[in-house]
Amino acid sequence: MPQLVCKETKTEGSGANLDRQEVRNDAKRPLPEAGNCHFFVQRKKRFCKMTVKSGADYCGEHTPVTDQMADSELRVPCPYDPKHTCAASRIEKHLKICNFKPPDKLPEYLVPGINRGSSSLKDKEKMALSQVPDEKLINIIGMLMTTYKATIEGNIELEYLEHSVLQEELNNPEYGPGVLKHLIQNASLLGHLKASGLLDLGNMFIEFGSGRGQLTYWLTKAVPDPSTCEFVLVDRASQRHKFDNRLKDTEQIKLLRLRADISDLSLSHVQSQLPEKKVVGISKHLCGAATDLSIRCLTKTLDETELGGLIIALCCHHRCDWTSYVGKKFLIEQGYTEEYFPLLCSLSSWATCGSGKPRSKMKDQEDNNPNKESTKVQSSEISHNTEKESQLNIDRYTRLQLDQSTREEIGRQAKRILDYGRLKYLEENTKLDLKLKYYTDTSISLENVLIVSTPREDLTG
Repeated sequence: MPQLVCKETKTEGSGANLDRQEVRNDAKRPLPEAGNCHFFVQRKKRFCKMTVKSGADYCGEHTPVTDQMADSELRVPCPYDPKHTCAASRIEKHLKICNFKPPDKLPEYLVPGINRGSSSLKDKEKMALSQVPDEKLINIIGMLMTTYKATIEGNIELEYLEHSVLQEELNNPEYGPGVLKHLIQNASLLGHLKASGLLDLGNMFIEFGSGRGQLTYWLTKAVPDPSTCEFVLVDRASQRHKFDNRLKDTEQIKLLRLRADISDLSLSHVQSQLPEKKVVGISKHLCGAATDLSIRCLTKTLDETELGGLIIALCCHHRCDWTSYVGKKFLIEQGYTEEYFPLLCSLSSWATCGSGKPRSKMKDQEDNNPNKESTKVQSSEISHNTEKESQLNIDRYTRLQLDQSTREEIGRQAKRILDYGRLKYLEENTKLDLKLKYYTDTSISLENVLIVSTPREDLTG
């Protein structure tokens, strides 16, 4: 039988049980919403959002353990996923319906590791740039700058597009910058799909790393006749507040959501149900290695003639790994070894986190915060261990003449080299014409480059 949750385990985790009177006496903490759990999640600095039974203060997951409780009332960790618990008396019933229950039989479209890739060596733990000797760091920076100048510089088009389907949303005065930046990016992605002629055909659109499915939702509005298309959303997590829920009552739209890891997804088994349709792969900000898994999924689990096009907005190059990366051949031709790959990925992070802007923004917020003194005490505990390391990095960058703007440019060049390797792989494994393009301004997103299939010149004549 699974181990019972004891009092200590219940109170030492992510929060502490607080009643309303304690919260009222502590002005720094908000009150829980009426009808919601009174368990305060320390990690998230808020109360649990689960609803409670009438007359109860806590949800089942956070009900305090007392000496008067019978063993049957105690909660035990779920054997399938110990992150959640269940009443001991109901464990057998819970195991039959638990969302984390392993399937008795995998669906045909899941083939473990089919898109993972291969490597002669195991992926090594990435070495922090601060641990790389100066000579080695300067050497790889020189290499990437040479590669960028020889193969990429001047070859990336700037093309900010829009689509009329999002015009009303973009002009909504109630939306703030956080909402608008996603709408602007989606509008440009739809614009590129239209410019490539991919909205005019009865395609099967597959959104990798779909999250809440916002891009696919607007795609269904942009396609002239969505009843001729199939829409598939792929994500390994179960999302809340999904946009595709708004389309459930729309009968003419065929929509399928697959909960799957892209590394295990075989599109041939999905696409075989509709053999007459071309597949168009899309994604927006698919992090690191997931981009490579998606590219391999499109090229290795489909026949060349079944792939109608793709558009992938690239993101988080520092999270790439050598095993799954598809552009190995290009990098090896340029003189990069597997040993250099983690360093190239690490350097790419300079493009998005080397400006110091987030720190400046945090400082401005601190200066305008009426409780600034208590905030400084909390933040000092977090930053104390990193201040010395940050100062060492600053001293090193000064010695090597790598100021912020220089590091940002090096990071951008590292990103584009990784992207160009992916482009070369796609050119060798598909019949598509492909380009790298800037699809939005850096003020909207620092991750503003996409790979897009463009209309074939021999067909557009």
